[in-house]
Amino acid sequence: MNLKHIISQTLLLAVTVALSACDDWTEIRPLDTGSQRPDAATEAMYEAAVREFRASDHQLVLGRFDNSVKVPSLRPQHIDALPDSIDMVILARPDSLCERELDEMREMREAYATKYLCEVAYSYVEALWNDSQAAEEPEENAGEEPDGETSAADGENGDGEGGPTADEPQTDGFPAFCAEYVDYALGLCDKWGYDGVVVWFDGPSLDFVGEAERARLEARREAFLGPVTRWREGHAAKLLLLGGSLDLLDDRTLTDGCDYLLADGRGASAMGSAAETFFRLENAGFAADRILLAVSAPDALGAGGEFGLQSALTATAEWLLEPSRTGRKGGMLIDNIQNDYFDTGLIFRNTRKAIDILNPSPNN
Repeated sequence: MNLKHIISQTLLLAVTVALSACDDWTEIRPLDTGSQRPDAATEAMYEAAVREFRASDHQLVLGRFDNSVKVPSLRPQHIDALPDSIDMVILARPDSLCERELDEMREMREAYATKYLCEVAYSYVEALWNDSQAAEEPEENAGEEPDGETSAADGENGDGEGGPTADEPQTDGFPAFCAEYVDYALGLCDKWGYDGVVVWFDGPSLDFVGEAERARLEARREAFLGPVTRWREGHAAKLLLLGGSLDLLDDRTLTDGCDYLLADGRGASAMGSAAETFFRLENAGFAADRILLAVSAPDALGAGGEFGLQSALTATAEWLLEPSRTGRKGGMLIDNIQNDYFDTGLIFRNTRKAIDILNPSPNN
């Protein structure tokens, strides 16, 4: 059932009840600012209508929200400021949630059945690893002589034997680091009561690499995806969304068993480029109704978020209505959704327009 149709019927009923009491209007009373809000019964009917829509078959709209501000000074820094028609919200800072955040999430869950997800990305874990290695380099180079040469004593271990040489293979410490971090990130789902997790695999391709390099990259992939496979086995009732370069994966165990796939068009500057990420997954054998296209609202400085002269959000929503060879397209994810808040006429203007395009009123 259409969201606007459900809500319009709810509000029509509320207006009818209000008009039946028009005799009360003849008495002049002081302005009660509390009456500006819907009464409890009307609000309860509206919330029930949204929950009914949420459970219906429709194209999904997800938002990725930057919750890094723990003491907000602006309304868009609140989780509950998001439009109530958003199906799921991914929190960019999923750990160390404050009491206010937990309260807002609980209220939105109870009122609108909004779902909340934590996330982990391969590129983020890899960046953490690279930073940790860069921080250790000064200590490793502390034994060098002023001219850059290492002393003979530093070239030997405690037994007087030579240490590893340039010709000997270096052990890759990333897999152990990665597996530990992914276990921690997935554990946040239980720790904070999330409804599921989003896993972005944006690692490198194995094509056109040598045998040794291929083995190294495969070990890194397994370190990232292995914990996800084990988590899924123990959390069948939770949501699992996979995003990124999923067409590069030969093993379809995770992709076939997840709930939705995310085509990552967040870096695209044109609709064609964003659509290409969707088609890559569809051409890899995934049905269109399982694929959500991720695009981005403008960044904090107002840059991006447009495809030509049109908002990337509304352009994507219009594109999602076009037929696909494998069926109806699943929906969209809006990154940086908090940055769409400010507008002179309507908060979250482009987000609301995108929702209305995907789920239009039957009267339009």
